[in-house]
Amino acid sequence: MVTASFFRRGAEYTGFKVQGHAGYAPAGQDIVCAAVSAMTMLTVNLIENAFGIKSSVTVDEKKGIIQLSVKEASPTASNIIGAFKQELVALSVDYPQNILVKE
Repeated sequence: MVTASFFRRGAEYTGFKVQGHAGYAPAGQDIVCAAVSAMTMLTVNLIENAFGIKSSVTVDEKKGIIQLSVKEASPTASNIIGAFKQELVALSVDYPQNILVKE
């Protein structure tokens, strides 16, 4: 199961941690894992590259973990992370055995 945890400071999102494997289908055929991976990388690239927001990203491929923490308050980063969370929640409605979203 993929577990996505979201972190806040007050009302503002400050980061997230996505870990695990969806287990929906064999590796290379898992559409749930592919969707989560694509959304996660898009979120990281938007924050770091498109908007240049200072953040810290940690990746552990062996454990299937990626974590992002925004280094300074940013309404833009908060909005991007919030939209990412919203999409994962929508995906978890269709695949509740494969994705858990928590705050």
